[in-house]
Amino acid sequence: MNRNLLIAALIVVLAGGGYWYYSTAQKAAEEAAMAQKAADDAAAAAKQAEEDAAAKAAEEAAAAATAAEEAAAKAAEDAAAAVTTATETATEAVADIFDPANYDADAVNAAIDGSSLDDATKTTLKSEVDAAKDSPELLKAALDRVKAALGL
Repeated sequence: MNRNLLIAALIVVLAGGGYWYYSTAQKAAEEAAMAQKAADDAAAAAKQAEEDAAAKAAEEAAAAATAAEEAAAKAAEDAAAAVTTATETATEAVADIFDPANYDADAVNAAIDGSSLDDATKTTLKSEVDAAKDSPELLKAALDRVKAALGL
């Protein structure tokens, strides 16, 4: 009977160990499933946060682009106004240079030298203006020819 008792005790111990092992494995599987669900929920929340952040960044970028476009349009308007003012000022200055009453030989020669005319034409125009400097009628005609040659 001793031997039978030992075999029975061994069977009880093995059955208890098996029960403990399988119940622990079941508990671990349940915990793993809960951990997986929590990880899935966290991933979904992170993805939603990423999409929200991307949408917000897109909205901010669109607003910044609109502001930049408006600033560029304003800068273009300001530049156009400045060009118009500069053109008017330059036209007035050129008109003063070629006015016989305000004749300045150095300014007229500088305007001729600064032009894109060929050297022979520049020399001819400077000689003509220099020869006409003592006669207001001839000077006016010479200055008109210089303006025409310069395209003014």
